[in-house]
Amino acid sequence: MSVKGSTFCTILTRNYLPFAAVLFQSLVKTNSAVQLQVLVADAESRQDLYFPSSQLTYHDKTSILTSDIAKSIYKKYAATNNDQLRWSLKPVFILHLLQSGFEKVIYVDPDVYFTGDYRFLFEELNKYDILLSPHWSIVDPLKHEDGLYSILRNGLYSGCFVGSTKNGTNGLQWWAEACHYKVEKVKELGLYDDQKYLDVLPLINEKTGLIRHPGCNITNINIDSCKRELVNGQMMINHIFHPIFIHFTKDTIINIRNGNDRLLQPYLNEYTSALKNAGADLMMGTDVPSTFFYKIKRNLLLRTRLKRFFFKLVEKL
Repeated sequence: MSVKGSTFCTILTRNYLPFAAVLFQSLVKTNSAVQLQVLVADAESRQDLYFPSSQLTYHDKTSILTSDIAKSIYKKYAATNNDQLRWSLKPVFILHLLQSGFEKVIYVDPDVYFTGDYRFLFEELNKYDILLSPHWSIVDPLKHEDGLYSILRNGLYSGCFVGSTKNGTNGLQWWAEACHYKVEKVKELGLYDDQKYLDVLPLINEKTGLIRHPGCNITNINIDSCKRELVNGQMMINHIFHPIFIHFTKDTIINIRNGNDRLLQPYLNEYTSALKNAGADLMMGTDVPSTFFYKIKRNLLLRTRLKRFFFKLVEKL
């Protein structure tokens, strides 16, 4: 088996192919030799795909149906729920690429957009077998109990980013089996799709590490803990960190558009334009709630936190 170095990978369905092209464009800005492997979960063959190249490689479903767990996941989810299929295939696709000869593989969701130099992420995999990305929510129960409750319900780590070397195989295999068992949101059982299972990986692989750079995985979830600030005309995180990648979830986009996260607006404009050039409308087919509703929701959260602060202040008197 030949050694192929490092690669990024993502998983999507055919109707989201432009997102892979834009993700690749954002990666090339930092490293012109970067590789991106794209699993198109509902493609029957490579003839259904386009833009194949030496750096941007598309995989159809038959290319990964080489293991029992991959076959079991397709059998369980392919005919019922595309989201569950894609989420549960993350560890399977990473494993497939590692077994194909890659030394390091980093999975990112297709709606991730890179804005800074990410090469240190692969360097982190010199120290760790598996690399995870925290949500960076504020977890102080006295100051921000909503943030604490969120990660306790949804998971400590984001499912939008997982890196691994071959030494992380045991954790990836466990994660794949857990996803085959159940991919659901069941609060009372501690389940949150594929994501909550990531909390267990440090118990399975002792060399599981996490990204400490708060410019990674910028979303609406960490708007308070990863503060966006203008420093000499440039947007920085917590005054000193460059933004590395933004996860453009639906709520992240809405918070930018309604002004709650206005410093990310230039990045959203760039992302929207790139998708349009690739043939996709970012908001097409999505039911977007009123930005006015989101403004009220955020203001109510801030008022609630302010009330809690005064209540606790009175208790100390």
